[in-house]
Amino acid sequence: MKSMLMSLCAGLLAFSAHAGEAAPVAAVQWYEVNLSGSGPYYRMRLPSEIYAASQRSDLGDVRIVNGAGERVPFSLEAATVPAPVKRVVPAPVTWFAVPAANRAGGQPRLGVSIAPDGSLRAEVGAPAAPRGADESVLVDLGREASVSGLRIHLGGTQYQGRVQVESSADLTQWHSVAEADLLKASSNGKQLRQERVPLDELRQRYLRLSWPDGVPEITAIDAETVVVEAVPGNDAPALRWQAAAQVRTGSLAGEYLFESGGVYPAESVRIDLPQPNTIAKVSLQSRSEAQAPWREVATGSVFRLQGKSGEERSAPLQFQVTPERNWRILVDTRNGGLGSGLPQVSLGWRPAQLTFVARGSPPFRIGAGDAALAPVAQPTAELLMGATPEMGSATLGARLPMAQESAAAASASTRNIVLWVGLIIAVAALGAIAWRLARSKPVDGTR
Repeated sequence: MKSMLMSLCAGLLAFSAHAGEAAPVAAVQWYEVNLSGSGPYYRMRLPSEIYAASQRSDLGDVRIVNGAGERVPFSLEAATVPAPVKRVVPAPVTWFAVPAANRAGGQPRLGVSIAPDGSLRAEVGAPAAPRGADESVLVDLGREASVSGLRIHLGGTQYQGRVQVESSADLTQWHSVAEADLLKASSNGKQLRQERVPLDELRQRYLRLSWPDGVPEITAIDAETVVVEAVPGNDAPALRWQAAAQVRTGSLAGEYLFESGGVYPAESVRIDLPQPNTIAKVSLQSRSEAQAPWREVATGSVFRLQGKSGEERSAPLQFQVTPERNWRILVDTRNGGLGSGLPQVSLGWRPAQLTFVARGSPPFRIGAGDAALAPVAQPTAELLMGATPEMGSATLGARLPMAQESAAAASASTRNIVLWVGLIIAVAALGAIAWRLARSKPVDGTR
């Protein structure tokens, strides 16, 4: 009898374990997976359809099953991009000395003219520019990228003074953009120089330099641009762009709300302004759900300018990877905001790499969409076994109709019900046996 009870307990444990293994894989959307190569491992970049279906920012609801509906082991590896190398490149620019007298009046004669290509040229027969305390310098930056600084090479042996920098797009309207101290000193054969003026990514073409403390002797002027170079050998996937869904105005002034449409690992946002000649400061924020507080992701300036050389737009805002669905843009409205119309927004993201073992028979399927599921993906280093794991490629196939999506789950659910019924019967049998044993046990002191 004792051995019978032990066997029955072992059977109950086996029933329970088998019931747990046969639990249906819950996912809202399923897709076929097409295989190419011999395996046993297959790899793919996680497609946008899975990011749209997933309800977890960590992709914990992603599952892969074989033709029998059994889960197969897989790994998810987020895309990583090495930080790009930034290099400052100086380049000489064209400059002209301009007397203050030529700048007076509504239509000043500067001694220079703008050529059809936008470059500055000295006027024929322009009066000589006498050197004086009010003399200024016009600088043509050309069509290069945004300028991060200006380097003014000073002549002579000694100079100390300030330079004031103004910018313009047409030589008529000027805006102050920077002021810096310049220094050149010599002593005992050694020189001390401070010749750089920071400009904070200036994009307008023309500059005017003024000298409150006297005009220095200038030998050359260089404009510094920042060149961003990718790290050699970087195999990270290219940035993909996902158009935001439902861009709309919010209840606050300058508030624009939108949704990503999925748990895309966004790392940049491109904001296309509705009207030309618009400049605005913005704050980009996100949150995981409608009731959560907003979290600031990035700040910066966006613009859309129409000039002689065409239209120029601001670069995308960049930030740490943020896989959230709810986003908003707060615009500083003190200078008019974005005007009428809605901006167009796109999120830049890079897909994770998925690797799985093709255990069992095809067709293999991938699904996602149940936020209650816990993550089951394992590290790639633990998944890949053997000296040289053979790797095939996988691609996303067609989305399965709902009937096919639920067929495997229904079959597994039926098996699960049968197992649990068997488990209940076994427990009842065990109770009956225990009751009979208790009834048949002799009472102490009787025979």
